Amino acid sequence: MLKTLRERVAYIRGMEEIANLNYEEPLAKMFFQTLELLEEIVDEVDSLRDRTEENEDFLEALDADLADVEDAVFEDDEDEDSCDCDDPEEFEIQCPHCDRLVTINEDELAEAADDELAIRCPDCGEVIFSDDEEGESEDED
Repeated sequence: MLKTLRERVAYIRGMEEIANLNYEEPLAKMFFQTLELLEEIVDEVDSLRDRTEENEDFLEALDADLADVEDAVFEDDEDEDSCDCDDPEEFEIQCPHCDRLVTINEDELAEAADDELAIRCPDCGEVIFSDDEEGESEDED
């Protein structure tokens, strides 16, 4: 059995040659023109099929390249997302006086504790951390 469009059109072309049609008759002219049109359509379909296959190959290569780029770019993010710990370098403290969130570096906190310094809120100026917080609260009572 004939499988491709090109084979089928070639089969019809062979039948047309065997039939010895008189191309002066309108029906034979119409048949010949239709056969020419079918051959052009088959050429276009073959061309489209080839271009589609090329595009599929290109898209597969592009997809693989994009996956490599995603792996490289988002590799660090995935490592951070898999960690259930908070950032050890910085954390936020809410000021008990004005409710502002203040970001404090772990080093600043350690320095304040070592030197008995107080960390003050940048908005209201009140102490939000002191190594001697218990003593301050007793003085306030």
